Amino acid sequence: MLRTIFGKTLFEKRWTILIWFAAALISIFGISMIFPPIRDTMGSMMAQVPQGIENWFGESSTWQTFEGFAGMEVFGQMAILLVVMAIVFGAALLAGDEASGTLLTVLSRPVRRSSVFWQKYLAFVAMLAITAIGFYGGAILGGWALGEAVSYDGFALATLMVFLLSLALGSLAYAIGAITGRKALAGLIVGFYAFVAYFIASLSTATEIVDKLSYGTLFRYADAPAVLANGLDGRNVLVLSLVSIVPLLVAWAIFIRRDLRTR
Repeated sequence: MLRTIFGKTLFEKRWTILIWFAAALISIFGISMIFPPIRDTMGSMMAQVPQGIENWFGESSTWQTFEGFAGMEVFGQMAILLVVMAIVFGAALLAGDEASGTLLTVLSRPVRRSSVFWQKYLAFVAMLAITAIGFYGGAILGGWALGEAVSYDGFALATLMVFLLSLALGSLAYAIGAITGRKALAGLIVGFYAFVAYFIASLSTATEIVDKLSYGTLFRYADAPAVLANGLDGRNVLVLSLVSIVPLLVAWAIFIRRDLRTR
């Protein structure tokens, strides 16, 4: 396994992967523990607020079940945790090696650029998937600890959408890094977009204008509450998948031909 770039990358990042997995598991479990006081507080508060504010925070009935809470907080707001990881590693895995000079050393051996590009990317996907499992595990353990009903299939689908959202943003960072050879630039561009998109999507139900703007944010298409209530929406899966695939193909075509940066 260590003879492949894919295996070597995972081996080199094994402790980092473990840390992110544990961080996801513990963070989601910890967030789950606030469900009882949130249920009591939001249930009474939301019954007395204006309609506009209720649209912003969600209906009071949403906060009365662990599944509703998980849709809003665990797979909604906390999705940013997996997104941050995806952008950091997407920007750094290939472009970081180019900046450090490691990539030129690798390519001095009988290995094709195309192989390096795709094996590094597959290692990134594997790292993200492992962390997503920690995300899912934290939600399940939180439900068990609270003695609440847990929707195993629903949580799995919601985790899948968070994974696809993170994969799309991470793939954009990977693609920009492959095209430019600059991990900081890739992280800055995608990170800024994710920051703005996150808040627009969070406020999408507040006003009609913001709701229309939210169609330009990838966070809208993850839509965890709707996934838990109605299952997957194939259109949302398609959007996130295309955002992952198309920039990658463009980046691959450019990367295998361009001059690499030297230190």
